[in-house]
Amino acid sequence: MSQNIIILKPIITEKALAAQQLQDKYAFWVAPQVSKNQIAVSFQTVFGIKPISIQTLTLKGKFKTNWKTRKTAQKSDRKKAIITLPKGTKLELLKLNTK
Repeated sequence: MSQNIIILKPIITEKALAAQQLQDKYAFWVAPQVSKNQIAVSFQTVFGIKPISIQTLTLKGKFKTNWKTRKTAQKSDRKKAIITLPKGTKLELLKLNTK
């Protein structure tokens, strides 16, 4: 699998931003079929930093009902990777002005 398709996009929520500032943990949406080793190699080639650890979560897709036709459709499953970096290492994904 191509290196730029493994890590899809960063997760920007209040919980994820707090983990970035306090614990040097970054959360990303990744492709559902990749392993932790593939995520680590892709992260190292894209950002140039070797991660300490990677935790993954698979979120099952919700069932949605079309109320007009009464048919159900399932949203696709998603995978989240929480990547821990060495102490003091920061990624400049999003700069916020907190003045």
